[in-house]
Amino acid sequence: MQYNPFRIGNSSRPGQLLRILQALLLALLLSSCSRIQLAYNNLDWLLPHYLSSYMPLSDNQDSLLEAGVENFLHWHCSTQVTSYAQLLREVDRRFRSDDLIRTELVNFNDHVQQAWTGILQQGSPALGVILLTADETQIRELFEGFEERNSEWLEEFEATSDEELRDDYRERMSKELQRWFGELDERQEQLLVVWSRRFQPLGLQGLEVRRRWQSRLQEIMNARNDPEAFQREFAELLTNPGTLRTPVYQQRLDHNRDVTIDMLYTIVLQLSDAQKHHLKRQVKAVAGDFDDLACSGVPVAS
Repeated sequence: MQYNPFRIGNSSRPGQLLRILQALLLALLLSSCSRIQLAYNNLDWLLPHYLSSYMPLSDNQDSLLEAGVENFLHWHCSTQVTSYAQLLREVDRRFRSDDLIRTELVNFNDHVQQAWTGILQQGSPALGVILLTADETQIRELFEGFEERNSEWLEEFEATSDEELRDDYRERMSKELQRWFGELDERQEQLLVVWSRRFQPLGLQGLEVRRRWQSRLQEIMNARNDPEAFQREFAELLTNPGTLRTPVYQQRLDHNRDVTIDMLYTIVLQLSDAQKHHLKRQVKAVAGDFDDLACSGVPVAS
């Protein structure tokens, strides 16, 4: 999953790190809670509220964003969620088989990366319209909000030891895996200890890349006299942030993806019958939620 500039939180913590585990956790693509439908069905007001926490919106911008979110949701429920359910069921089928190979996890991860890029491509015009209509005060508040959160992140980062950070990684990953597999045994928990030691925190490299992204956004915002060019460059910034990554940052991303897939692959090979049954029930519930979200794609008249 790509870097999300509107995400609140510590980029070195497993909230972002779990994105590397996308081979299994496709259901987290839309929601960090287990009630996908509850979150999905409230996106029409959650997203404007989230964006307005960075930049207060005018009544006109609220209306523009509401229309953009409505169009996005119609696109999404009519063209995307069914494929999420299908992929989840395929993950479940392969994870419960006896002949899973590591490259399948890489392929699952690639599928989710593609889905996320599609979401950003589809959603960027609606966000771009809001930024195009922003006045100087709103723009200033947006970037002040970015820097305020950068400072909060840095303060938290400097107050957290490496040991505390790795313990946090392990605990959060354990909790997430138990959501899908049920209780982990001692061997599986030990694999998470090894994984947390091998994991390379993004740390200050992540903050540098975040600030590069924000700086590039400011450059684009300063050239809004050409709306078509702005929308094109904004979409590129959202969907292809890799050009802003430092070599060290990219190396850590690649390393972390590899060690996380290694860890997951090893755990999957050790799943007990009870854990496989738990996975089957969980996937059935989550995939069923995605099935229920599918729609015809025909907007409902307001």
